[in-house]
This record gives sequence, C-alpha cells and structure tokens, in this order.
Amino acid sequence: MVQKSPEDSGAGAAGPRYPVESVAKAAELLRLFGQHSELRLSDVGQTIGVAASTAHRLLTTLEASGMISQNTTTRCYEPGPELLRLARALTPSASRWSYARPFLADLSERVGATVSVVTLQHTDAAFVESVEAQTPLRVGSRLGARMPASCVSAGKILLAALSDEELLARYPGEALETLTPRSIRTRTELLAELKQVRRRGWATNFGESEPDVSGVAVAVASRAGEVPYAIAVAAPRSRLAQSRVKAIVDELRKTADLLATACSAT
Repeated sequence: MVQKSPEDSGAGAAGPRYPVESVAKAAELLRLFGQHSELRLSDVGQTIGVAASTAHRLLTTLEASGMISQNTTTRCYEPGPELLRLARALTPSASRWSYARPFLADLSERVGATVSVVTLQHTDAAFVESVEAQTPLRVGSRLGARMPASCVSAGKILLAALSDEELLARYPGEALETLTPRSIRTRTELLAELKQVRRRGWATNFGESEPDVSGVAVAVASRAGEVPYAIAVAAPRSRLAQSRVKAIVDELRKTADLLATACSAT
C-alpha cells in the first residue's frame, strides 16, 4: 500500500510537488486535439518533445482507453469515442446546437464531407457541433476543437462580419498565430483576405489549418442578440478541390437558410 506523507497532500499553486511526467505528456498530447482534428506520430513527437518510441507508447495507451483512435486509411490519430463523449458532457453550450444535427447530417451526405457549426470566441474558432462524413477518406469530427480563426474557413467568415475597428482590437499586433506554412501570417494579410470574403459571401481554407485539409464556410443569418455562427464543410484536399467550391457554397447556403428558419422557431 502506498502511503502519503503530510507534505504530499496536494498540488501547490505552482503545480504538483511530484509531477508524473508520462501523465503530463499524455495531457499535453490530448490538448493538441483542440487545434488539430488528426495527428501523425511524427507530429506528436515533435510537438510535445519526446522520442518517437515514447510518442508511440502514449498514443497506443490512449487508443486502448478509447480516448483516441487511429484512422485505418490515413494512419493518423483522431479523437476517440471516450474523448468525444467527455467533450459533449463538459460543453454545456453543445446541447443548444443539437437541433442542427439533422441538417448537418443531410448536408454531409450531399457533399461527402464533415460538417460543423462554428462560433467565434475572441480570435478562436470554436467547433460546437459536428457531423463526421461517412466516406472512407474523411476529416474526423471536430466537436470541441478550437483553432485560430484566421486559419479556418468558418473563422474567416465570422471575422468578416466584424468592423475593421473590432478586428484591430482583437488583433493588436501584426503577427498572427499559424498552424501550417499556408496559414495567414500577418494582420495586414488577414484584413485583405476578409475584404474578399465580404465581397463574395463565403470563405475557404486550403491547407491553412492542416496541410491536407480543405474547407468552405458560410455564415448563418441570426437575430439580434443571438450568437453569430457559421457552418463549414471540411474534407481531405483530394476530395475538396477548388473546382468544387461554388457547388459546395450553394449547398451550404441551402442548409444555412434551413438552420436560420429552424433557429427562429426554437
């Protein structure tokens, strides 16, 4: 039996007195899914600073517990059923979007892509509902994920609804957080991109959040006082080329109209 000494009774303000490194690394790994819907073994090792063998042990241990799962097609790791269940249980706002799921599922089937409802939280895009595509090669559910708004299509369409004054307040510095080499890197570039988004009424993401993922989003009309939100589709780049964007935008707008009507009736 392990006995606890009086000085070992809890964590101090600076953290646990005797941290367990493997637990800390596992927690750091799980936090990565707040920014990425899927991770490669090499991504994990480089990001949390461990050897490939250690990264593999962490991944397989979490996989065995159901916290993550490995996509049999891409061999990448995705949030597992237990992690998604916890995300739903611990995100009270998720329940308010449950009415949207049938509409998202229908759109997902029509376009063959994962569909999400996204809100803006300062400079982050928060994924509050998601329906995963049923195609063999797909982007995993993004429920509970948070990504820099400037890196994802839904974040861009929501930022485009803000005035330049609001944008400058949210982005006081020139440098922006990036996720890939294709991410928008500066505030100046972002403001120019948002002008284009406002003009055409939809936003795209080609490898800006993840190298091999494409996305398209439109805003959903909301009443005064409601949280502005957008719907976005995401798919592997091979399944969502630029030539499909206009057709997908048409489908997104149909669903956005249905959601706006359904929301006003709730």
